[in-house]
Amino acid sequence: MTRKRTPGDCTRRRGIADAAGGYPSRVTVVLYAAVPRGQDAGDLMARLRRHAEARDWLVVDEVVDYATTSTPLGERPNWWGRARVLITSGEAKGVVTTSRTDAGVAELKGWLHEHLAFLSELIPAAAQGAS
Repeated sequence: MTRKRTPGDCTRRRGIADAAGGYPSRVTVVLYAAVPRGQDAGDLMARLRRHAEARDWLVVDEVVDYATTSTPLGERPNWWGRARVLITSGEAKGVVTTSRTDAGVAELKGWLHEHLAFLSELIPAAAQGAS
């Protein structure tokens, strides 16, 4: 019986082959933040960039939605138009954000798992009083 390989299977095999050949690839991430209208996202994105660089992750894009953190992901145009596309295409393997609230983590958990991607937060859930 022949089993068709999933995109995740192919990515894992490629990573194993690269590591065995001495060419480990860097983890790719997209920086994502929801920022209230009228606020500058520059300092926040710089903090996210430092967080990613400290882990030797390669930032493939920086995405900002000018919306409150309570705005559902489905109503955030740059999440749908840019950040989500980078994950589904496999170009990014993770999302770096300020906090679980910013990324709408309740909506993301299963979806990220399906795409073999992860979420890294600048402010850990424990520091926010979340479980």
